[in-house]
Amino acid sequence: MNRTILQIEDNEANRTLVRRVLEARGYSVFDAEDGLSGIRRAQEIRPTLILMDINIPGLDGYEAATRIRSIKGLEDTPIVAVTASTTRGDRERSLSAGCIGYIQKPIDIKRFPLQVEEFLSGRQESLTLEEERSHLKDYSQRLVTRLQEKVMSLEVKTQQLEAREKEMEDVYLSVMASLTKAMEEKDPYTAGHSDRVTYYSVEIGKFMELGNDRMKVLTRAAKLHDIGKLVIDLSQINKPDKLNEDEWGLMRRHPEVGANILRPLAFLGEEIEIIRTHHERWDGNGYPNRIGGPKLNLLSCIVTVADSYDAMVSNRQYRKKVSPKEAVSELERCRGSQYHPIVVDAFAELINRRA
Repeated sequence: MNRTILQIEDNEANRTLVRRVLEARGYSVFDAEDGLSGIRRAQEIRPTLILMDINIPGLDGYEAATRIRSIKGLEDTPIVAVTASTTRGDRERSLSAGCIGYIQKPIDIKRFPLQVEEFLSGRQESLTLEEERSHLKDYSQRLVTRLQEKVMSLEVKTQQLEAREKEMEDVYLSVMASLTKAMEEKDPYTAGHSDRVTYYSVEIGKFMELGNDRMKVLTRAAKLHDIGKLVIDLSQINKPDKLNEDEWGLMRRHPEVGANILRPLAFLGEEIEIIRTHHERWDGNGYPNRIGGPKLNLLSCIVTVADSYDAMVSNRQYRKKVSPKEAVSELERCRGSQYHPIVVDAFAELINRRA
């Protein structure tokens, strides 16, 4: 039986201890000091089990585990989180990243070999699919509750700081960072989507020579456009096949939910409307309110194009990505029906200039 262990751990003393304990029991132990080198090492040696330290340099253990899970041939390799963190939500984050369980630091030398053997043999107690979904759904709801508390707290601060514009800006930026972090923690499979949509939106805005005030609104709206997905069941977002009609109905609620979450922030008035309408279509057949044409905010139309482009050029659980050229062709095909014609023309010219 192959007994190859890969430990991804940045602490040399911990690596030495684990190697000494496991090699004495006949295991072949390989090391990596950070997330990126751990991913490369996993591809090279195809280990039987991976011991993943969570707090490692660069990519943390959650992100590294998610990426290893996406590598062909390593999808079923058991990954065990090794961490001293016991804060609320750690188990849910481990599950969503693809770990089958965790071993707490500091390692108990007497129990450690038995724990490894149990994970290798499958005897380690694991959650059923329904239990995993329940944990993930509870985790998502806790994020939403904390988010709403932060928003309501900020509303009170807003009323107190009306005459202090600079401080209000700092508070806003702090909240925006916390919203983005909550989004990324909830859905590791689409990590970075909001940042990429913001980048494309800003590039389109610059190309269309929008003023500074319009660019500020566009940047904020793009950054927060998918915040409503916090209330969507993680197990549905990450399922390997296409969503059914009921699940799509739930997903289509996220623009309205996102707008409702942010409504207490009165200074985000236009941004909230952009978030609500970023899945509307130019021909009026979008959602949630089936509005189109000149009734749509130009900035919302920009976010719609950026969002669609990133979705097409990114891998999803249920489909492969397409090339940038193919994505632009699809945008042009839907020019005037799904998308604002002028925005599509601007984005296509922008992409073609950089090709």
